[in-house]
Amino acid sequence: MKMDNRRTVGILVMATLLAGQATNGANTGAEKDTSRKFVSVKDFGALGNGIADDTAAIQAALNAAKGADNNAVGRSVFSLYFPSVPEGFYRVTETLVIDGTHGLVIHGDGALTKRGGENATIRWYGTESKPVFQVKGGTGHKEVAAGLARTKASNPNFYIAFRDLTISGYRTRLPRKGELPTALALSGIHFGTLKGQGNPTLCRRAIVENVHIFNCRFGIWSGNPDGENTDHATVLVTGCVINSNAQAGIYWGTGNALANVISCDVGGNGWAGSSFPVDAYSAQIGANIHVQSGYMDIVSNTSAGRPTSADIYQSSGRVAIINAWSDTLGYFFYQASASRSGKAYQVGQITGVRHYAGTMDATNTPNSMRIVAPGTFVSSCMVYGNIEVMSGLGGRPVFAGINFMRPGATYTGSGVQAQRSLTVLGNAGNSAQILLGGANAGVPLAHKGRATPQILSMGNNPCLFQVLDASAAGTGLSFHTRTDDANGNHTLLMNGYFTRTGVKPLQADKMVWLLKLGGSHGWSVSGFDPAGSADEIPLGSLVDFGGFKVAPVSGHRSQVAFQPPARRGPPSFQSGDFWIGSMYYDTSTNKLRVNTGGSKWVDLH
Repeated sequence: MKMDNRRTVGILVMATLLAGQATNGANTGAEKDTSRKFVSVKDFGALGNGIADDTAAIQAALNAAKGADNNAVGRSVFSLYFPSVPEGFYRVTETLVIDGTHGLVIHGDGALTKRGGENATIRWYGTESKPVFQVKGGTGHKEVAAGLARTKASNPNFYIAFRDLTISGYRTRLPRKGELPTALALSGIHFGTLKGQGNPTLCRRAIVENVHIFNCRFGIWSGNPDGENTDHATVLVTGCVINSNAQAGIYWGTGNALANVISCDVGGNGWAGSSFPVDAYSAQIGANIHVQSGYMDIVSNTSAGRPTSADIYQSSGRVAIINAWSDTLGYFFYQASASRSGKAYQVGQITGVRHYAGTMDATNTPNSMRIVAPGTFVSSCMVYGNIEVMSGLGGRPVFAGINFMRPGATYTGSGVQAQRSLTVLGNAGNSAQILLGGANAGVPLAHKGRATPQILSMGNNPCLFQVLDASAAGTGLSFHTRTDDANGNHTLLMNGYFTRTGVKPLQADKMVWLLKLGGSHGWSVSGFDPAGSADEIPLGSLVDFGGFKVAPVSGHRSQVAFQPPARRGPPSFQSGDFWIGSMYYDTSTNKLRVNTGGSKWVDLH
């Protein structure tokens, strides 16, 4: 009997599909058509049932992404898909290596597709502490063959993406007390080499997006444990949840490595940081984010927990933090050091930080930040604990708009108490404040917040100034005043700084003010018109403006008196009611005179 051709074709197609289903899980993927842009790990034999070891099948798929030449050309670019399996996961016992691959996208059905403490798309079941994924890619390295040195060609990774996955570094939830298992994964995603692999690594334009990583020693690790260079620029981590990793959520290591961490939740990590010995992968530092080297920008980050060291810990490198909500107990930011280029520090900014939780107290969160690098700019932050300033006078850190939540919290550290390297603009509770560093040691700085302005000069052109212990024997000064000079300006500029020869004046318009501090005089103000000169003026050429004086006896400095200026006749400058209440001591009549309006002067005795 003659069969219809269309029916014959249909039977053949059905037979082919059935045969494919019967052999799925047994093939190696070698005969698969990887020219397609969308390939599932199941096409290479992975089952995802949580029982079978899927390592070999997944690695076969990753190898296929490198192309037939397994080197730098002829790559087959495709998207590798991990379909979510009901009640299952992909069981991995050896590191999945991505080495010299271009344009590979590894993705699943979404992060945390199943709720639970240990559910994951990919789960580590290895017997040693190794990465789940390793992005390796070499920058070229020397080999010695037959006594001759030669360099292998560069074989980097370009445009590698991890999306919509959940990666767990251990088979169950990690315990928060007691000893940790020795076989938990070293890292969920590892950019760089392992100890002993030695070669420098290169990865350009990697992205980790909407990925949940937990139950590892490090969620994401970047660096080279043998001290070789890394060139990982730029790795973007965005929209991720990285939590419950024992030593750090993100560790950023050696070399020319740049990372952007944007809109992530990196919290609940680093609680066991001090439990790990110092090794090639990290010092005994527990943090949500640990920057060992390289550059990192952290934007719109949220965090919580109690790491052993800090929420964000900077061993070196450069860190910028823009907008962060932190419920982390202890330090929010700890800067142990910062990288230098020559003599200059590579500094970043910290702005828009909220470091506060209802469970904080002076015991569990005494300090919120520690700043070392000169030039660091911290602005618009609300913090619970103190801010430690540890830098010297060679380029001060600057603080603007800092609000301390805990009563009594303030600026502490050697940079404040000894080196006076502090610049503060506008603290909480101050209507207007400028506090400039450079004061001598031993004088308490009034920066804890006041109901009234500390420094304010009123007028059309206000000028603000504060001097703190500008001479060795002084006690500090806050000035609040106004003046009208002969040009009709409403400006008062007072500049005073301590030198070995005393306090020097500086000029503003046509009026220079000399502020004298210390000794038996609490302070006095003198002024003159130097006709444009800003040089130091001998005391004999100054017009005496009088001033306050205190008792010269030690321990009686609270006894204050005002000494009027002394002159041989009334001041020649007349300006309506400007002089009302002014006084001077007339040396020609030996009488004290007071102004009652205009040019009217009367004797007081």
